[in-house]
Amino acid sequence: MLIILAFCGFVHQLQAQWLLNFGTAATVAPKDFAFISGTGGQVTFIKNPATNNFTPFLAHAGLRLGISRNVDIGYRLCTVTMPWSSVGPTLGSAFDAKIRLTPTTAPYQVAVIVGGGYAYLTILDNHKSAWSPGTAVSVTRQLNVNSSITFNGRLLQTIIPTALGGKANNYVNIWGGSIGWAHNLNSVVGIIPELGIFDVKGQINHVANNGIGLQVGMVLKVDFKKSQSMQ
Repeated sequence: MLIILAFCGFVHQLQAQWLLNFGTAATVAPKDFAFISGTGGQVTFIKNPATNNFTPFLAHAGLRLGISRNVDIGYRLCTVTMPWSSVGPTLGSAFDAKIRLTPTTAPYQVAVIVGGGYAYLTILDNHKSAWSPGTAVSVTRQLNVNSSITFNGRLLQTIIPTALGGKANNYVNIWGGSIGWAHNLNSVVGIIPELGIFDVKGQINHVANNGIGLQVGMVLKVDFKKSQSMQ
């Protein structure tokens, strides 16, 4: 599942954003759907000038719907960076599609995810927005009947057209990876903790902000119908 939005806090004005996947390469069965909800935190280390940013609480929730045997779609309500220091992170919407490339019997499941996110608000008559296209690859290995491990690679860009200087001077490019463990507590409920590290390169208002970000989080997953596997 794409999270566009997962983990970037590259300046004080551009606080926090989710990047973790919180899913596996498997897709939700056709006409079934699943719900996830959870939280986590992040820290970023920015170079030249050296600054550290820490966001201990990031909210996350989403739904996934099975479209076909190897395709599902997702909607997420997740944290998106906003270009105003008095606003910081705010909730935005993200949509994505996941396509599984391997048979369900393959020992390693592989999927690609593409999507994008958007956030908008008005504060004191000032209109603020940010948007973020991205793509990811997930590789999942089943450990036993109830558990699997997933490796994720992610590439995305966040653009802030309403910040001072426009989108050419207010953006961030992010790439990196994460590892997650999906575990079924029973036939309906599961947990997915995940840890990721990301390279952050961008600028805000003509000032370069490059560094490394670390993020950790966990979600609770509920299958509303009997799906074949964890998302």
